[in-house]
Amino acid sequence: MGIEDKPCSLSGVWSGRFHHDLEGRAGAAFSAWLTIASDRLSGSSLEPNTFLRGDVDELDALLSGHICDTEIVFLKTYQGIDQEPVYCEGEITEQGRKIVGKWYYSWPDEQSGTFEMSRKIVNSEMTKAQTQNVTPERGGEVTTDN
Repeated sequence: MGIEDKPCSLSGVWSGRFHHDLEGRAGAAFSAWLTIASDRLSGSSLEPNTFLRGDVDELDALLSGHICDTEIVFLKTYQGIDQEPVYCEGEITEQGRKIVGKWYYSWPDEQSGTFEMSRKIVNSEMTKAQTQNVTPERGGEVTTDN
């Protein structure tokens, strides 16, 4: 039993933080749910409302993009508001457990900043069990569907 040292799937739940390049603008924490299939990225994110006026406490967005080797590029489209998407590009590091990058919004009066997001380290025993059929009624014995 040990720590998985191979690249892991990028699909799953991520937590992160984004920052603004403009002085005086606070960043915020966010959560993202990613699904990767054939180098295509889809998913969603949820973050506190840091820029809309009104009673909206949280903002949700759809994510869509692609991955090529260690590069990730996606658009973040906020739901329920009329706003152009945020363009995000980054690098996948730490064997698929961290993504660091930059975001851009509102061309030509561009706003920008940085973001980072990470996942927990996956235990190799748990990873194996998740990809196979675990049957608790057999005392947790791992079986395959061959």
